Amino acid sequence: MRVLFAIATALVLTGCAKAPPPQFITKTELQVYVPDKTMFYCQNVRRFPNPDTLTDVQVAKLIVELHKKNTECQKNMNAVYKTLDEAKKRNEKKD
Repeated sequence: MRVLFAIATALVLTGCAKAPPPQFITKTELQVYVPDKTMFYCQNVRRFPNPDTLTDVQVAKLIVELHKKNTECQKNMNAVYKTLDEAKKRNEKKD
């Protein structure tokens, strides 16, 4: 009878023990985002005029053309940076 009482007491006491803390398993996944190739497009001047025969008007036209193409390239690069920054923020939110 005492053995039965000892077993019952042991069972009751083990039921009152603290449960181990829950374990969380996380999986880290590395993602690489590659922007569209069209975003890296920057035009350039195909042919420069002959510097020996340049007139002031030709120089002005060349400067305007270079400025226009540089502005377009800068817009494309800003779009690439913005897209990569958004992808980074989305990836950080997942974690």
